[in-house]
Amino acid sequence: MTELLDVIAEQNGGFFTRAEALDCGYTDRDLADARRSATVRRLRQGAYSPAAIYDAQDEVGQHLILARATVARQRGAVALTGVSAAAAHGLALVGHDLTTVQLVRLDGGASRREVRARHHVVRDDIVQQVETLAGVLTTNLPRTVWEVAAHSPLEAGVATADSALHRHPDLVEPLAELTSVLGRRPGSRRARMALELADGRSQSPGESYSRVLFFRHRLPPPVPQYPVVDATGGTIGFADFGWEEDRHLGEFDGKIKYGRLLRPGQTAGDVVFSEKRREDKMRGELYGMTRWTWPDLMPDRSRAFIKRLNMDRERSRRIYTRNRVIIA
Repeated sequence: MTELLDVIAEQNGGFFTRAEALDCGYTDRDLADARRSATVRRLRQGAYSPAAIYDAQDEVGQHLILARATVARQRGAVALTGVSAAAAHGLALVGHDLTTVQLVRLDGGASRREVRARHHVVRDDIVQQVETLAGVLTTNLPRTVWEVAAHSPLEAGVATADSALHRHPDLVEPLAELTSVLGRRPGSRRARMALELADGRSQSPGESYSRVLFFRHRLPPPVPQYPVVDATGGTIGFADFGWEEDRHLGEFDGKIKYGRLLRPGQTAGDVVFSEKRREDKMRGELYGMTRWTWPDLMPDRSRAFIKRLNMDRERSRRIYTRNRVIIA
């Protein structure tokens, strides 16, 4: 295939259609050959993406390309909703099914399933909650967050809501109003719980998943992005979580986190060393610390992790709170 189709794909948001390929002088055999040689990825019937563009995306980026191609193939007015709208808004998506594009009908069409797409019909006037993002109709941010929270596992819904609130702190009130309006909709109970747990101070999905795990195991809720100060009142650093009553800190370690901390000219080893120095300084202010990773949050290991965390918190409480007065 030529650079012309790459240009068309870039203009379309990562895809080109069979009709566009035929207009450029290619045949169906050319498309089949391109698929076999892995230079083109078939998204759905009549829609393709150059492998160089598609493969460079992460899972969310690939879903967004599929979503744009799916909307372009529709007859009648539709908008992205749910996780597909969340991808368009740039929100965190972890633990969601991204194989299927979520659409809401704006034209009175029926709900249905098709290959790699699901069409939803809602009773309320959702048209008032639709906007255009990069040329594609999409539910607005509050409605998108609510729909994800209502139709996702609790952990995944909280992670997406956290990322929205982290970027848009003023979203709290619109979400509260929407929750009140949609209080009787299917999934409203799950949405309400996810939004009650959501906290814009979380900086990664791993932190969001951790907080939901603490909630499920009835741990005292920690303070996210807990500031550790020295004797002069200066801030040494921020821990992902802090249990002040226990003098204990919690740190979720993930690849995304270390990538975020990487500065120009630094290596991963430099970041790890810097993190170790930060940890030593915070421990020096008489705090205990527990670290964990994604595998610790998985069902087969979460109980053992929570047991370890509780033991660490108890140890810190015994060692660091003796004869110490905490002023609330």
